[in-house]
Amino acid sequence: MRWVEEPNKHNPKSPYQALVTEADEPLRLAFLEYWKRLLNDGIPLPPADRYSLAMEIVARKFRDDPSPGNLRASFHNSLKRQSDGVPIYRLHGNYFECVQGEKEDDRSFEGRHLVWLLDQYRTLKEAARDNSLVPLFEKISSPRPMAIRTGTSNGWFELQLGQQEFGPLPENDRLLLAGKETVPDDPLQNLAGGVLDVAWMRLMQEFNAALVKYTPPHFKSIHCKLTEGLEQGQRALFYDIQCPQFPDEGTTTPNARLHTAATQVVQHLAAERGKFPGIMVRLDMQPNGTWLHSVEFLNKSNP
Repeated sequence: MRWVEEPNKHNPKSPYQALVTEADEPLRLAFLEYWKRLLNDGIPLPPADRYSLAMEIVARKFRDDPSPGNLRASFHNSLKRQSDGVPIYRLHGNYFECVQGEKEDDRSFEGRHLVWLLDQYRTLKEAARDNSLVPLFEKISSPRPMAIRTGTSNGWFELQLGQQEFGPLPENDRLLLAGKETVPDDPLQNLAGGVLDVAWMRLMQEFNAALVKYTPPHFKSIHCKLTEGLEQGQRALFYDIQCPQFPDEGTTTPNARLHTAATQVVQHLAAERGKFPGIMVRLDMQPNGTWLHSVEFLNKSNP
């Protein structure tokens, strides 16, 4: 395994630091090397810039997704924003793949994916117990312990190193594990006077979730303009994804999950070419960590 620099299209001045592994290298050893780099780089940081460490595993979920899964981590300050001048660390490999079956319904897959994800985090937690890491954790926890938060599609929870269990999981994760119905993040009741159907709500929830996952963690306000046009004579979608607080970090290129979600939204609204009115989606993080959603139709002359 080796560390390399990779371009960061969201922030070209801060390339990713990536650990690339070979196919036969055990996940626990990869996690151990990953921990060592994070801790050694984090110890010299001012305590205010290593207030917490946010870690998130993003799986490859679709067979036609060309992007491999990865683990990513970043140091955050007390405002829960990524610390300035500190890169995002990624771990690549063939470990992070949890593909939805062709006949597997979304709810079943969501539960299976969560169980898989928690297993990966348990291995990450076990790797942190290695004796070689003990002095590093002691140094980075001075003068105050550094919180370590891990993410799922429903929110964040404390990894709680040194304890057998994780911290409390997000509510919808607990409901999923109990086999109960989850609570929608936002019923989108403010859209179009309530005339939009349940299918639309679910499609927009996935689109919003994909948008939040795709954009950098320090984006607390996300604006995404989605329009339709032609590209080489074929129907195509065009994206303009921005954060008002970071105007130089926008992008016009989605990842596979976001493009899939956007395509489903467009097909639901307008199956025929040229009928999609275009939408502006705005997401704003609230003080409690949830997202406030709004959607504006750009061409109201089209249905």
